[in-house]
Amino acid sequence: MTSRTATAAGGTGAAGPEPAARRARVAVSTLFLVNGALLAGVLPRLPLIKETLELSNAELGAAVAAAPIGGLLAGGLAGVLIGRVGSGRLAVLTGLAATLLLVSIALAATWALLAVAFLVIGAFDATMDAAMNAHGVGVQRRYGRSILHGFQGWWSAGTLAGGAAGALAAGLGIPAVAQLGVVGVVLAAVTLVASRGLLPDAVADAVADPGSDGPGDAQALAEGHGTAAAPAPAPIGLRHAPSLLRLLLPITLIGLLGTLLEDAASTWGTLYLADVIGLGAGIAALGFVLYTAAMTVGRLTNDRWVDRYGSVAVARAGGVIAAGGLAFVAAAGPLGAPALAFAGFAAVGIGAAPMFPVMVTAAGERPGIPAAHAVGLVSWLARIGGVAAPLLMGLAADAAGLAAAFLIPMAAALVIVVFARRLIDPRSASRVRPTP
Repeated sequence: MTSRTATAAGGTGAAGPEPAARRARVAVSTLFLVNGALLAGVLPRLPLIKETLELSNAELGAAVAAAPIGGLLAGGLAGVLIGRVGSGRLAVLTGLAATLLLVSIALAATWALLAVAFLVIGAFDATMDAAMNAHGVGVQRRYGRSILHGFQGWWSAGTLAGGAAGALAAGLGIPAVAQLGVVGVVLAAVTLVASRGLLPDAVADAVADPGSDGPGDAQALAEGHGTAAAPAPAPIGLRHAPSLLRLLLPITLIGLLGTLLEDAASTWGTLYLADVIGLGAGIAALGFVLYTAAMTVGRLTNDRWVDRYGSVAVARAGGVIAAGGLAFVAAAGPLGAPALAFAGFAAVGIGAAPMFPVMVTAAGERPGIPAAHAVGLVSWLARIGGVAAPLLMGLAADAAGLAAAFLIPMAAALVIVVFARRLIDPRSASRVRPTP
């Protein structure tokens, strides 16, 4: 694409991104912030919920896993819904539903009701996640350079804000019902304000230009190989699903393994510091705050490293850092060293930061495949990790102790280090190249 074409299309010209693209960047960043804060405020309250409902580690893990299960049930339709409703509109509608239902987690009086609350909110959360990522890919395309990691950075900032609010509420003894009820209403209002700055869905959901290397449009998907000569792809239907899965499944594994890293710190960090190391609820919640702060810093700065070194190198470096951090966490329990655990959770945040954005960018910029389908599919499949991780960690914790359970995400980090290049197809957008 020439600079003249890019400017005509609303992309990056000599004067930089157009005002509409800049407004959309702020609006999408705000949606990511809301989505990140959505469930983060619940996590510091898990020890209280576990105690109130008298749950075991496995039972709590199963209830939390209902959220990604809901995401799996709903996320498979995300691509179709984005195609019909539009990525921006769908992100706003599902965001409003999820935020207003947040208080139902605190109102749950039994394990079954708690699981149902996580299930329903997880379904809306997953659909919002796919929709705002698809919209973000469209905004990134108009910028002509990597900005998607920054969007994910605002998601992490949301988890930091939500987690800090939850930790403060836990330390002050504020009832979870009051905390989650107020947070839900505030997040719903912010979502409505952000909706005003989004791009038109017809613009944001456009298809990337087919490239000369590797599979391209829907005809290529139907044939299972090559790039078709037609400049515009045919609509993708169910007959293309096997080839679409074959092309995108390796990319999905980066996000799936990254989910295992994130869950280790987000779901189990506070419990580990409280139950194994023996810290108070308010102090133990600082582990989650450190993790989210480190992830926020990583994602807000990773775009420059991706543009410079590429996604493979950034993902590998993240795997090394996360594996080292998890080793610190696993050793902190037997050694009785809370400072070592805090440092380890911070390292996990830095190391896990690039994984999901790398997956979304590689899928969303796959030439000829609508971002709605690609991002919706990989986001949906990556949630398998969100289902498996709490269950595996809970079962391992009951069987061998929570410290030993952290060896599971450590193994996931090492797999990323070894196989990153094979998982991130070099023919897809491993880095976003600026428009000439």
